[in-house]
Amino acid sequence: MKKLLMLALPLLISGIAKAQTDEAAASPAHKNDNSNIIAIAPIQFTENGVGLAFSYEKGIDKAGIVAYNLPLIATFNLNNNVSNGDHQDAMFYFSPGIKFYPTSSHGNVKYAIGPSLVIGAGEKTTHSSTYLPNPGNPSNPYYYEQYTTQSKFILGIMVSNSLNINPTEHFYLGLDFGFGFTYINRLAGNNDGLTGVVQSGFKIGYRF
Repeated sequence: MKKLLMLALPLLISGIAKAQTDEAAASPAHKNDNSNIIAIAPIQFTENGVGLAFSYEKGIDKAGIVAYNLPLIATFNLNNNVSNGDHQDAMFYFSPGIKFYPTSSHGNVKYAIGPSLVIGAGEKTTHSSTYLPNPGNPSNPYYYEQYTTQSKFILGIMVSNSLNINPTEHFYLGLDFGFGFTYINRLAGNNDGLTGVVQSGFKIGYRF
């Protein structure tokens, strides 16, 4: 009996060790949690206009609760009218932020909320008009319009809401909406004060 136990013990230990190894390999900590997302937003809105965006998101913790997001955005003012002289003022944004997933980012449909810094640079066209004297006909002065395109820079903060839709393991769809305010709203070197900022977009991407 003693010899039988001596022979069976190594086999038992080996079996337990193999079972633990197999269990660890199958646990979520050893699986790809797909917490990284590369996405493009073919439809992107800001307070400046419409454009597109590229973003990278990376999960920080294994539970998928916290992630950081790095979007790059370009938008153009497509509202061609007298206020901007049909000039499509371009604005470029970098809005790094943190996303919090209350029920983790792992799943088919997930919601996230978090703060983002808003850094934007580009241009803005302003319009002014006045009447100038007409020496030939004083009763009919000239109507003079002037459009001035100036450099613009903003720095602010906003709160973003996100909806992640993951139909498959690697395919990603997303909806984002953020609203906030500027601390700096500088036009041609002069600070115009507090103003609102908006960012919203529809994203398509790859999870890995």
